[in-house]
Amino acid sequence: MKITGLITEYNPFHNGHLYHIEKSKEVTGADYCIVLMSGSYVQRGAPAVYDKYVRTAMALSAGADLVIEMPVSFSTASAMEFASYGVALFSALGITDSICFGSECGDIASLYKIASLLAKEPPEYGQALRACLKEGMTWPEARNKALLSFLDEKEQAILSSPNNILGIEYIKAGITAGSPLQFYTIKREGQAYHDTDVPMEGHDPSPRTASASAIRQLLASGQPSGQLSPVESRLEDTQSLLRTMIPAPACRMIDGEIPVFTDDFSALLSYRILQGRWDGITDLTPELDARIRKSAAAFVPFEDRIQMLKTRQLTYTKVSRALLHLLLDIKEADVHCYKENGYALYARILGFRMDARPLLNRLKHTASIPLVTKLADAGKRLDQPALAMLEEEIRSAHIYQMVRQSKGGSFKNEYTQSAIVYNDALK
Repeated sequence: MKITGLITEYNPFHNGHLYHIEKSKEVTGADYCIVLMSGSYVQRGAPAVYDKYVRTAMALSAGADLVIEMPVSFSTASAMEFASYGVALFSALGITDSICFGSECGDIASLYKIASLLAKEPPEYGQALRACLKEGMTWPEARNKALLSFLDEKEQAILSSPNNILGIEYIKAGITAGSPLQFYTIKREGQAYHDTDVPMEGHDPSPRTASASAIRQLLASGQPSGQLSPVESRLEDTQSLLRTMIPAPACRMIDGEIPVFTDDFSALLSYRILQGRWDGITDLTPELDARIRKSAAAFVPFEDRIQMLKTRQLTYTKVSRALLHLLLDIKEADVHCYKENGYALYARILGFRMDARPLLNRLKHTASIPLVTKLADAGKRLDQPALAMLEEEIRSAHIYQMVRQSKGGSFKNEYTQSAIVYNDALK
């Protein structure tokens, strides 16, 4: 039995993700793929557009064999911590042979070279990095500049693309942890990661490879951000466009579902800021703390507040993560405790395919961390740090569900929601 792991957000699941699943099994020769998926919130510091159970069902319908949840403490963390959790989880499962990720370059050798430099930090690199930081550069800017002198022109270009950078962090985490996992990469197809224009191809209903950003933009506005001709404007509505960008079985999973967006949390964030008492919130720097306090009484949408607070040093994503951590009360001391205890303290199963039961049965014998399928049993099986992490996830998920319910969705209680079991025969 050969198994590969995918670290994902599926925000939402689309044709590019289907390609990733199929190609990952092909290049690694895997019999099964295990997906580690962000739960209710994603790495850029925002709520997932659809809840984790819907996204789990989408992934299973498209060929993922088992979906495990990445808890909020790390699903909303920096690329380094996000990657470190993923590598720790797949290592702890004791069954995964490899991790396969998408990248803009598709060049695993170059990604390994850069990751090795970052993991081993030769003295010359360390000196260059410290010099850049003294010049007042942000950490990403300083790291990039320090790396440039060690890389050729082709390798330098790799550092400008988000999936390349995340892939480097996966490999770096593997090297640092001494993990036996192998790493593979698949060249990303279709739109760039941040591209929000919906790809238009006349009246052709064939599949399109749009970015998740473009699909979220479409869901938020009900209109594609790309330019449509008058004829296309009459013929292409949101649902028909989604059907060209999301695999048919996965697309059926979102029929009637309520999408959730950052601004839906505006009132909760404003209330939380007015409460005060936010010492120790992870990613909340003294500079950002001071800026928030100056505008504490202002009631503005979540997205507008991010724009109002960001600076050259405080990037959009840094501010977004810090505000979300403030809203959810994610404490730095708690996250530090989770890291000190090994990052992945349990594996919560969100769903699996019926024909992947042999994988699940074997996993019960190989995993070095507890497998959680029923929350009712978790208190008896988890130690204190693991239980604290799980309770933090449950609380954060219920906040998400409250917002979703306020928009007309049903509230999904974490204590009564069962894992998704997908059966091809019933689709």
